Amino acid sequence: MAIPHLVAHRGHMETYPENTLIGLEAAMQCGASYVEFDVQCTADGRLVVFHDTELERTTGVKGNLFEMTYQELENIRAHEPERFSLAFFKSHIPSLTDVVRLLQRYPKVTAFVEIKEASLNKFGIENTLANLCRELEIIHQQCIIISYHQQALKHIKDNTDFQIGWVLRNYDEQSRKQADSLKPDYLIIHHRKIPGTEEPWPGNWHWMVYDVTDPELAIHYASRNIPLIETRDICNMLEHPLLALNIDKHGN
Repeated sequence: MAIPHLVAHRGHMETYPENTLIGLEAAMQCGASYVEFDVQCTADGRLVVFHDTELERTTGVKGNLFEMTYQELENIRAHEPERFSLAFFKSHIPSLTDVVRLLQRYPKVTAFVEIKEASLNKFGIENTLANLCRELEIIHQQCIIISYHQQALKHIKDNTDFQIGWVLRNYDEQSRKQADSLKPDYLIIHHRKIPGTEEPWPGNWHWMVYDVTDPELAIHYASRNIPLIETRDICNMLEHPLLALNIDKHGN
């Protein structure tokens, strides 16, 4: 029986604020071999781990990330007050440097680093990717750079030796041809977009689907040659007896 590897979507975001140090480390502590997080760019060119361009959903503070410097963001909490009230009030918006330091303490963990399209479009592909690759270089072997942005991924593929993953919006013939041309190391898509019971497109890539919180469904996808399952609830998923076979308890 094929047993999937689980990827912690924005950390253990079911129980902790997304894209925070506490949520990412919780996922690694309960055995995640893979984590995923999002990277955006601030007004002064600093890279931070954050999903949206607007701050309010995860901080409770109105404002646009692209109009604020990193120094201004340092005092804003990323504690998701609507979900958690004040339980995680000490959680700040992490810089990419903060998360790189965390990953250095967990060298067996692989990170899917999603560079967001909005930042690429706002600040330019070359500058943004140069900053991203420079910051990730120290943990190069632990990182896979992913994005919806095909041109950015092609730039990384042509100019670096980082692995890349393309996040698909559509599962159709046009996307298949684009995948054949790009030749990413990973193809990533929402699990509901994979049709029927057929195996996904064959190729020299690995498939990952998101966002799955049912252990039996994860095992089903593994049987269809989808080895990576992204989940928001990784610690609970890893309690399933079969999924726990791929667990990796990490020491500091």
